[in-house]
Amino acid sequence: MFQEDVRLQDYWRILKKRQWVIVTFFVIIVVSVTITTFLSSPIYKGTTRILIEKDTPNILSFQEVLAFNTSDTDYYQTQYTILKSRSLARAVLEQLGMLQQAEEENIGFSVRGLLNEVLLLAGLKEPLSDEAKQRFAEQQRIDNFINDTINIEPIKGSWLVDISAVSKNPELAAKIANALVETYIKQTLESKLSASKDAGGWLEEQLKTSQQKVSESEAALLAYKEKYGIISFEDRQNIVTQKLSELNTAVNNARIKRIGVEAQYRQIQEYLRGEARASTSETLSKLETLSQVINNPFIQKLKAELSSLEVEQSELLKKFRSKHPNVIAVQSQINSIRGRINAEVQQIVTSIKNEYELALAQEEEMMAALEEQKQEALDLNQKAITYAVLQREADSNKRVYDTLLQRTKETNVTEQLETINVRVIDQASIPTFPIAPRKRLNVFLAMIVGLVGGVGLALFFEFLDSTIKSPDDIQHYLNMPFLGFIPKVAYNGNGNGVPAHRGKPNPVDTVVALDPKSTVSEAYRSLRTNVMFSSLEHGPVLLVTSAGPTEGKSITVANLAITMAQSGSKTLIIDCDLRKPRMHRIFNIPGSTDGITEMIVNLGNNGMKVAVKRTKIENLDIIPCGQIPPNPSELLSSDHTKFLIQALSKKYDRILIDSPPVNVVTDPVILSQIVDGVVLIVRAGQTSRDVARRARDQLLAVKARLLGGVLNSVDLQKDHYYYYSYYHNYYYQENDKETNEQAKRRNA
Repeated sequence: MFQEDVRLQDYWRILKKRQWVIVTFFVIIVVSVTITTFLSSPIYKGTTRILIEKDTPNILSFQEVLAFNTSDTDYYQTQYTILKSRSLARAVLEQLGMLQQAEEENIGFSVRGLLNEVLLLAGLKEPLSDEAKQRFAEQQRIDNFINDTINIEPIKGSWLVDISAVSKNPELAAKIANALVETYIKQTLESKLSASKDAGGWLEEQLKTSQQKVSESEAALLAYKEKYGIISFEDRQNIVTQKLSELNTAVNNARIKRIGVEAQYRQIQEYLRGEARASTSETLSKLETLSQVINNPFIQKLKAELSSLEVEQSELLKKFRSKHPNVIAVQSQINSIRGRINAEVQQIVTSIKNEYELALAQEEEMMAALEEQKQEALDLNQKAITYAVLQREADSNKRVYDTLLQRTKETNVTEQLETINVRVIDQASIPTFPIAPRKRLNVFLAMIVGLVGGVGLALFFEFLDSTIKSPDDIQHYLNMPFLGFIPKVAYNGNGNGVPAHRGKPNPVDTVVALDPKSTVSEAYRSLRTNVMFSSLEHGPVLLVTSAGPTEGKSITVANLAITMAQSGSKTLIIDCDLRKPRMHRIFNIPGSTDGITEMIVNLGNNGMKVAVKRTKIENLDIIPCGQIPPNPSELLSSDHTKFLIQALSKKYDRILIDSPPVNVVTDPVILSQIVDGVVLIVRAGQTSRDVARRARDQLLAVKARLLGGVLNSVDLQKDHYYYYSYYHNYYYQENDKETNEQAKRRNA
């Protein structure tokens, strides 16, 4: 919510600042539109209302030659375009006798005509003949008539259309609207009848050609049937297709049967191939695992008897030895049953092999029959393709012939039918009141456009202005703290702003001492408070610089130092602008006296003179520049400079160093390494964002302690946005002043 209020105040400040832009633009627009409106001739409008029905009156049941899909939106758009066509406009102008007349209301300004004149004068185009000029003039009248006079207004949600014509003559406006509708209906009907006549002749020719094609295509089809003895392709195709399907099913069944038997056959072959590596008994044991062997009832019966005999043999061996007759008899029976089992297994193996060979032969026979049937089907399909082409050709020619015959008879009937789906609902009457100019509305709209345009122009000018103008700009674009602002003022003793005389110091340079109760003085005291709080944790030595020249850097140093001295701090100003020094002129000190350059050069030598000068301000001393050295940067970067400033910082509570602009020379960057803080001066409405950012980046690149920025030369007459902040600081400065005086009295 707070941010919204600030943003609205910013916009209001911009509008107040550029109010004369808004007022000027507003006055120009309103006056121009008002004069134009009251000097314009009245324009009258005649309107004829017509009905474009969805369907043409259905007298006959068949379709007309020139028929449209009137239910489609494109149909109505087409009719609106026809109503504003050049051919229709020419016919109306000829009917009213206006085509050859150069009536003022029907001849307008032509960019193309002006361009032609320019080309003729420049010799880039040959002059036109009299006939060409006449055609060109007629074309111009027609175009102006369409664009300036005719207006088509469909009534939404209905089939009604208003045809309007405007003119300075009310009778002519009504006459043009009625003539346009009459000509439109007449041309529509004529085009319909003409199309029917043209279509009738064309259909007669096409009918003869189509009849010849029907005869030729039917003869070709009959010859093809006789050549291949074709009676009916459909029955033959059904038989071949059914037989092909049956053979395909038989092949699939044979393949399935062969695959099932082949698995068992290959398993038996695997057992038999392994007989060389294994004993006969092991091979027989594997063959007995076949499903046909396991599920054989006879083998199951023999295995049951074998199992019973083996049990009986086991019981006998418990009583007798293996040579005993009973044991031998049982063993003989066991061998006999095993032989019968093996013989039965061999018989099953043989039957599986025979079954596999039979299934394989059946599959091959079925596949051969299937391939033969496929070839027969392909041959039949090939013949069917040619037959179908001939059949389609004959049918197509027959349908075209029937259609042409039917359409020819219908066209002969519609040639005499005069019906149309357009009729007049209301004819145009002579208007009694003009439609333009609408004086009150034009003036009102001009006021709105002037106000909105003026505001937009003011915002646009503000957008083009890329300078730093407000505290928010310092915080937003430079991303550093805002320390305070200094109002724009010139001082003549009464506060009226008169420049100083040549050769004398300007009172504005020391306004804090000359007029301590002025707005500027309070601003400097507010700046002093913010700077002192910002530098509490760093030290007393501060460097004051700016991005470019003429931004009020030296004046800010002088007045800020005076406020610090007035607060009781022992303050020293060092003029380190070794290229264009100014401090000696501000405090009226001779420029040829010794200064900081002599102190740095003679540091350590016996007999060095101290260049500190007393000012008329209590607690304020100054070290002027002195003689301008040939190498300022090398001098400031020496160890003597750093040692000297450190020594002075022990004798003074506050030291302010004035330096050249950052973007001009490297002196401020060098000095920023030996001070405790840097204050950047920005001139409001003059210093661009890029220039200020470049200066800030140079200082941050060497890791200088940048305390913040000061907005100098703020115009309080335009920027009312700062008033609240100013009065707020002024109130607290008064309290600070009273507190300082009380503290002095207590110390005394």
